[in-house]
Amino acid sequence: MKRHVQLCAATFFAVGTVVGPALADRLLNGAEAHTLLAGQRFEFSCVDGTRGEASYAKSGVATASYWLPASPNEGEMLTDKGHVRADGGNVCIRWNSLDGGLENCFHMTERQPGRYRISTQDKRRWCDLTVRGMTERAERN
Repeated sequence: MKRHVQLCAATFFAVGTVVGPALADRLLNGAEAHTLLAGQRFEFSCVDGTRGEASYAKSGVATASYWLPASPNEGEMLTDKGHVRADGGNVCIRWNSLDGGLENCFHMTERQPGRYRISTQDKRRWCDLTVRGMTERAERN
């Protein structure tokens, strides 16, 4: 019986060693992030309750339609345009209105194909991005 328990423990350890890294988020550099998102439309949902849809052109121009959780006009959809650029290991975004028009830089991880997270270095602020059509494509395959 003891041998069986040791064998099971060794098997779980071996499987965890192989599968664990595959389940981890993959950190992308700014150039990879640009390549993966350029020309895409995606939905986003942020830790502060902001949610919406955005598109990102190969030129680096982003557009977004979104709802803010604490908006005085509840249910009102807002729009904004911004510019995205790669900066080494970061993706930097300057929106016209959001964040007061200031540029912010984020880490970007690939959680699974078509699903990404951008976050501040301290991970206190983040948004999950889902490329439109990826869910439907995955369900068809």
